Amino acid sequence: MRRWGLPLIILLSLALTLFGLLRPRPDPGTLVAVTETKSGSFTREVSGNALVEAETYTLNFNRAGRVARVWVREGQSVEAGQLLAELELSREREDLAAAQAQLSALQARLQASRFDAEVTRRNLQRQLAQAQEQLGLTRRLLAIGAASQAELDNLGRQVVQLEGQLESAAVQAKASQRDIQAQLEAQQAQIQSLQRTITDAQLRAPLAGIVTEVGIKVGESASTAAGGIRIVRAGSVRVRARLPEAQALEVKPGMPAHIELDALPGQRLNAKVERLSAVAEVQGQGGSAVLPVFLRFTEAAARSVKPGFTGTARVIVLSLPQATLVPLETLVEENGRSFVWVVDKETHTVKKQPVTVRSRNLTQAAVEGVSPGVWIVSLPPQTLKDGAKVRYNPPASGTSQGS
Repeated sequence: MRRWGLPLIILLSLALTLFGLLRPRPDPGTLVAVTETKSGSFTREVSGNALVEAETYTLNFNRAGRVARVWVREGQSVEAGQLLAELELSREREDLAAAQAQLSALQARLQASRFDAEVTRRNLQRQLAQAQEQLGLTRRLLAIGAASQAELDNLGRQVVQLEGQLESAAVQAKASQRDIQAQLEAQQAQIQSLQRTITDAQLRAPLAGIVTEVGIKVGESASTAAGGIRIVRAGSVRVRARLPEAQALEVKPGMPAHIELDALPGQRLNAKVERLSAVAEVQGQGGSAVLPVFLRFTEAAARSVKPGFTGTARVIVLSLPQATLVPLETLVEENGRSFVWVVDKETHTVKKQPVTVRSRNLTQAAVEGVSPGVWIVSLPPQTLKDGAKVRYNPPASGTSQGS
């Protein structure tokens, strides 16, 4: 019996080992990646290259001269008609003051001439009336023999003489006044010429805006001040975004947008769609078309924003304040329908769940048919079937927002 004990033990051990190797094992399940459905806001955007544009005016002097003063600096707001710079004007202002004084003197002379002429006319008219009255009286006296013919003739000559003096005084007064009036007109023309000269030496803003460049310096000649003063019209700054034709037709006037400029990294400037161009543009030879869309800033754009800046414009064509969000890689499309694989946390099995896709962007989809907080399979294998057992690591929980 002892002789068979050891072999029996060995045989029994081998049998148990073989049974352990050959007996059926439970299915461990397919290894999958799992994520969690989220609740949050969802946005869908259309993006394209952006260029900042504006109505820009470059102003220079209309005449030669030395720059005496510059009244503005870059970044300063100006009103229409505001003085920006001026040339040296001391001689012109002296000449203008002298011309205006001479004009005042001529106006006083003209007034005095008119007054004197009126006084002379009245005196002569009074004398003429008295002489005519005396002439009439003498005629009556001559008829009754109380006056001589010589007296009558003398009074007649006196009336004719006074009539001649009255007419001559009127002619002389008109001639004198015409001469003074001619001098007045010449003086006024000189004053207007000097005023134009002074106006041309003053550079004024033609409209309200912001000074973006001052290329004029005190002391230099106006003829060499090639840079001038550049003004951007207030409210004219806009962005021209070039959006892909396949997406641009979703864009409508009034839609919100934000601008990210290369010159201002990290800043997002809010804007709104103003209008869409009526004509698309083709990119390169044989390239795809883009549609220019014009945006206006809805906030006071930073004064550092300058025409010519480039960047990216993003127009928000859809915004959902609250939605169930799933990553695009969790969606399965079959026969025009959408599904996700939902994980049963108790049984570690999966179920194919139909969902309705409300919208999708580059990374996420807003769906109906599942609730927030549900575990779903990411990049599901094609071999998955309803009820299949799966293995996974639990996803990190938390809410997120779509973009």
